[in-house]
Amino acid sequence: MTLDLSAAKALAMKYLVEQQAMPEGVPCAIVDLKIVENDEGWYFPYQSIEFLKTGGFNVSLVGNWPIFVSRDGLHVGPRRPSL
Repeated sequence: MTLDLSAAKALAMKYLVEQQAMPEGVPCAIVDLKIVENDEGWYFPYQSIEFLKTGGFNVSLVGNWPIFVSRDGLHVGPRRPSL
């Protein structure tokens, strides 16, 4: 099975919700303009919805790694993008 971007994004959001990766229940959204694709899959950066709306630093998430989804869908979770 090979995923497309839409299916991979759905898996990333599911991970954020189900694994409670959202700190203290803070509602988050994937930052579409910052999604990175490479040969292995996609990196989905996320941020608090409040920060995306207001830009207020005090409501931003800091130090979170993007959610990586492999093309085959077998790996879904935080991963540092390769440099």
